[in-house]
Amino acid sequence: MQLSALGIGIMGPVTSTQTRPEATQYPLVLEVTPRYSDLDPSRRVSRQALLRWFEDARIRAELAAMRHRPEGTGQLLAAVQVDVVAPLRIADGYRVAYGVSRVGSSSFSYAYAVFTGDDLVATGATTSVWVEGGKPAPLPAVLRDTLQGTLLAGAEPAPRADHPAARLVRENYPFRYDVRTRFADLDTNRHVNNVQLASWYLDGLAELHTDVLGYPVGGPIDGLAPSALHVEFRAEVQFPGIHQLRVGVRELSDGTVTYECGLFDGHTCLGLADATGAVRAADAAGQDVDLTAAFEPFRMRG
Repeated sequence: MQLSALGIGIMGPVTSTQTRPEATQYPLVLEVTPRYSDLDPSRRVSRQALLRWFEDARIRAELAAMRHRPEGTGQLLAAVQVDVVAPLRIADGYRVAYGVSRVGSSSFSYAYAVFTGDDLVATGATTSVWVEGGKPAPLPAVLRDTLQGTLLAGAEPAPRADHPAARLVRENYPFRYDVRTRFADLDTNRHVNNVQLASWYLDGLAELHTDVLGYPVGGPIDGLAPSALHVEFRAEVQFPGIHQLRVGVRELSDGTVTYECGLFDGHTCLGLADATGAVRAADAAGQDVDLTAAFEPFRMRG
């Protein structure tokens, strides 16, 4: 099923966080103690771990309403966004403050803010759609009541993404990274879990960096992960399968790179992602790498 065709409010391109919300604004809070496996090579909480925290938070909020759902019904994640605004260290405890930002006829969205103490370190958002028999359907009354009880005051609907047709063409992305679906990637819906899918885009970006800039000469390891990632899930990804994850550079300015990514099964686009991150790199002599020249062959086409 192509989620982008459902007419729901899928979030727009990644932008830097402009506001600094307070934890008290949110009706729900999930306390999290980072695990060692949540860390990335920079010894900070990974983007993938943050996405897992968001998943844990919304499942916790909806568990009672979803416990007795009829066979053949459920919800699919249509989009997820994470924006890291400060380092997340292992020694700190975290609170994921969250609430429902929008309730539509067949879809709904959450907004998230991650705090350590009083400090905001990350924000996020998700959009989900309710399906019955593989098609969008009205939200069940019990789920709608649950969502309405956790509305975030003053929340604005997330803008809907409007990707150009060129984003759906595999050959417009210069860099290729092949991914094989594993059985361990599947969730209870019997398709690849959204957190695992998001990690494929992070792997593809890291692979691009190491191929273009070298490893570890290509810069600090923590520079391999983008500060902002927005993923749109256009179709379910099944097991088994080998897929092409494609990456292209859209913009580069003052050491900040904006990437566009697509996940393809043959020529069929299964998902899209936008990412932004700061890149620092030095060559073997310790001189700054000309990032514009290094990334020029990987500019998006079309």
